[in-house]
Amino acid sequence: MTPSYQLTANRRIIGCCLALVSAAIVLGSAACSKPKNENSAAGTSGGGNISAPANNANTASSLPASAGKPTTWEANATSLSGKDGETFTLACSPGGTEHSVWGSDIYTADSSICTAAVHSGLITYQQGGAVTIELRPGRSIYGCSERNGVTTSYYGPYQHSFVFKTPNIEALVREADEQTPVLWNTSPAMVSPENGKIYKFKCPPVAKKATCGAPTYTLLTRRFVMRRSMPAS
Repeated sequence: MTPSYQLTANRRIIGCCLALVSAAIVLGSAACSKPKNENSAAGTSGGGNISAPANNANTASSLPASAGKPTTWEANATSLSGKDGETFTLACSPGGTEHSVWGSDIYTADSSICTAAVHSGLITYQQGGAVTIELRPGRSIYGCSERNGVTTSYYGPYQHSFVFKTPNIEALVREADEQTPVLWNTSPAMVSPENGKIYKFKCPPVAKKATCGAPTYTLLTRRFVMRRSMPAS
């Protein structure tokens, strides 16, 4: 082999080696980074972009899920074993399912915290999110309402409650103290009969037409006086 031919062959070999090294570097860099759409999807639920409900009962700055302790959708405030006045920040996972809730703005301690948060308009089932609750004493009566796709149930006396820590929570509690929210099919049997005691209820603004043909009513607040019937002499 002549020197000129050998020099040309060496150059070709060196060029091929450099090309292989460059290709290896490019492939290595691509393997260490995820596509942009994968990175953006990691921080959202599978449901895509979900707009906040228009009829939120509470207003609060959203908390990142990392700010709270992960909890299940079945979990309630009783499981926290806290004392009245304590606060807990919990993170509800995306893709939640509905569980039982008793109360409206003020909930029984055995209600599902995450489902109550959906009812209050703070999170959605699809996205989940972090919420802060405050444990409070029990009440003699808990109302019920339908909000954001969640219908809660009424309840009588219960020993412990919880509320969501939001800027307007005290106003909501005062309103619940003044008049208990109920649904149009709620019976007065929800209250314990105490002779002469007055109960004030708040009915929702619009009611569906009843099966008996009753008309649609507007906002109505009624006061019930419980009187025991006296036995005939």
